[in-house]
Amino acid sequence: MEKSRYEQLMDQKSGKLLLGSLAYGIVFEILLYRNMSGIGIPVLMLVTCLFLTGFFRMFERKIQKETVYYMTVMVLLGVSSTLTTSDFFIFCNWFGSIGLFFLILIHQFYEDRKWSFLYYTAVYLRMMFAPLGNLLSPFRAMIRCRKQKEGKEKSGNASFAGQIVLGMIFAVLLLLVIFPLLFSGDVVFASFVRMMTRNRNGWFFSPGKISLFLTGFVLCFAVWQAFVNYDPDPETEEKEERPIQIAGITCIAILTAVYLIFCLIQIGSLFFGHGMGLPEGYTYARYARSGFFELLGVSVLNLLIVLAVIHLFHPKRTMQRLLTVFSGCTYILIASSAYRMCMYIGAYQLTLGRVLVLWGLCVLSFILAGVIVNVYKKDFPLFRYSAAVCAGLYLILSLSRPDEWMARYNFAYKEEWIESYDEIQYLFSRDLLSAVDAEQISHLKGDPQNLISYCREVVDRYDNEPGWTYSIGEARAKHAAERFLEEYGHKI
Repeated sequence: MEKSRYEQLMDQKSGKLLLGSLAYGIVFEILLYRNMSGIGIPVLMLVTCLFLTGFFRMFERKIQKETVYYMTVMVLLGVSSTLTTSDFFIFCNWFGSIGLFFLILIHQFYEDRKWSFLYYTAVYLRMMFAPLGNLLSPFRAMIRCRKQKEGKEKSGNASFAGQIVLGMIFAVLLLLVIFPLLFSGDVVFASFVRMMTRNRNGWFFSPGKISLFLTGFVLCFAVWQAFVNYDPDPETEEKEERPIQIAGITCIAILTAVYLIFCLIQIGSLFFGHGMGLPEGYTYARYARSGFFELLGVSVLNLLIVLAVIHLFHPKRTMQRLLTVFSGCTYILIASSAYRMCMYIGAYQLTLGRVLVLWGLCVLSFILAGVIVNVYKKDFPLFRYSAAVCAGLYLILSLSRPDEWMARYNFAYKEEWIESYDEIQYLFSRDLLSAVDAEQISHLKGDPQNLISYCREVVDRYDNEPGWTYSIGEARAKHAAERFLEEYGHKI
């Protein structure tokens, strides 16, 4: 079977890719060791983008405009991680960065402009796991590079020497993992190593550092090999015959009729009626605060229904109009769910889950707009549009440091000091300390001992030593906690 152009370039430039992967593994270990939210994280994201740019040029791929957007969001997510102390947002920032990394590779390697949403999703999920099947590819590339250097030499001595060098390389790589384990597993062996090296620690590289280096080196090359090997063929999807639209039109028409009735009731009772027609014993506030999760679920289900119809049929004029009305009803459901959640927040204050619900409704609105466009325009890049919307809106949410402004909002509606330590952890995060000032606490009554204990815990937890692990968010939280203890701890 004839090799593709990418596979031929991979064979020709394996040596450069190995060196690049080796360099990336070293940087990966330095910046990521015991560090998930320090200033080394945005640097790692920037270095990753620079490596990607270099590799793309090596494979004669021009950097596209969307790729620049995705790379910018990746770096800013790294910045967001070092500005917050929220474990949830740090995790989501990492998840988003990894997701964008694979999206960049797919968009750069393949002609994805006409892919359907479902086909793009299938390719995306496949490529996220494809590198796991190529973990041995860097070692195969070493052997291949060695054979290329030997060329057509028939000298047995040259071949024998090359095999010895290759065996030494493999031994060194394995010993990087095995030696620290032996050192930790036997006291006598550890003493012998300390005596021979005259080093009290005996082994300079910890297993954690070695694991990070090998992970960065192997995965860097394996990801590249996986994308070179795979050749998507979306043409088979387009050749499939689509069923007749009558069944789809009937189904959507019935659902739309039900939604129209429901939406008229929503508009009359919730938005303008202020409780008209409610069952006996049901207050307007209780009615407004109930059902938002159910309506959110229906809205998501409607989005999936429209995507399924687009995939199963080629929507013609009648189907397009029905789907437009169907989507319009979904927007009313989204507005109703958002309104109910706002009423709930007004009664029970803000939590991260409630903020995420509102954010999710906003994202759903933008994606639904893209789906409506896709109903009329078959070639609309719905997956890439949805990914760009999710990335942009999440970046705004993450950089806004919601934990801090949630704390300010919640403090404004508190009348007494928080008596329960669990309530502090539930309503606030460590970012709340930046929101604690004289104006925020002057109206509070009661014993502030729990908040004082919380501040002391933060001061003891963070050391904020200079280096790649230095976190701006942790430094701000510690400074705010120290300021609070100094100014208010002995007065209240």
